[in-house]
Amino acid sequence: MIPCISFRHLQYFVAVFEEGSFTKAADRERCSQPALSAQVRNVEELVGGNLFERSVAGAVPTAAGKRFYRHAISILRSLRMAELEMATVTEQVSGTVRAGVIPSLVRGILPSFLNEFVEKHPAIDLRITESFSGTLTDWLLAQEIDLAFVVEPPRHEGLEMEKLADGPAVLISGKAFGLSPGPLRLSDIPPVKMIMPGHRHSLRATIERAIWTRSLKVTRVLEMDSVPGMIAFVRNSDWATILPLAAIVRDRDDPDLILNPIMDAQFETNLYLVHLTQFPLSPAALEFVEALRKETNRARDFLLNEVKVRVAASKSKVRSAKSIR
Repeated sequence: MIPCISFRHLQYFVAVFEEGSFTKAADRERCSQPALSAQVRNVEELVGGNLFERSVAGAVPTAAGKRFYRHAISILRSLRMAELEMATVTEQVSGTVRAGVIPSLVRGILPSFLNEFVEKHPAIDLRITESFSGTLTDWLLAQEIDLAFVVEPPRHEGLEMEKLADGPAVLISGKAFGLSPGPLRLSDIPPVKMIMPGHRHSLRATIERAIWTRSLKVTRVLEMDSVPGMIAFVRNSDWATILPLAAIVRDRDDPDLILNPIMDAQFETNLYLVHLTQFPLSPAALEFVEALRKETNRARDFLLNEVKVRVAASKSKVRSAKSIR
């Protein structure tokens, strides 16, 4: 039997394992590096072997460290599951949910279901923070939020991911650009003056790859970090932009916008739920996740159907014009 290994011991060990650095782990756990190092050294003494190879480059887990991590995560998760189950003493779901959400969801999806959700769940205290995927991941690792909704799945130890919804990115332009509504491929897009999202936006790298490979022909570039600003600009110009489908749900009926879902696989924008593996989601968080999943998929299906309706209407106008001539 291994004596005297505490919850705090396990938490500090997991932080070092996932961050690959004692300095970063200390920042994450909000403690001094010497104190954290001493606690991890205590764990190594108790288990009878080194769990990390230490160097100026950081901390690399040994084979024993990798095995111990699996047990540590399982123990921490079980303890927190027990806490959650004991806290659920009534039929009414309650608790605080600290959710990090990307701007496209804040603009396009949340307004359509949030009022109904808070009315249905008066005992759930929602705390919603908006930022881009990379920043949300940092906040998650620092335990400043409980869960995050992102379009670019982060690659980091200790994070659990689940795909909630999928759908194409959408080319958005005004009438001056000259396209008709409807699905298209990159090769169908004429040379375009492109409003690019900032480098923090996950779609930025995808758009840049398409430009570098000449799949997308761009004549000018303007960078903007505001989703409402990007949409307002293209509405009244001959510029265009590319955004996740969720960002333009509220604009589906705007007669001055042309929406073209991009059918190339590289422009599929999936929505992911991300949270720390050691922190299972509470019943309150699960209620919020399920509500967002349903609304996102409903909005996607509705918007794609709306695009089909616009395509049919556009073709009908063309046929009518030909018959008049």
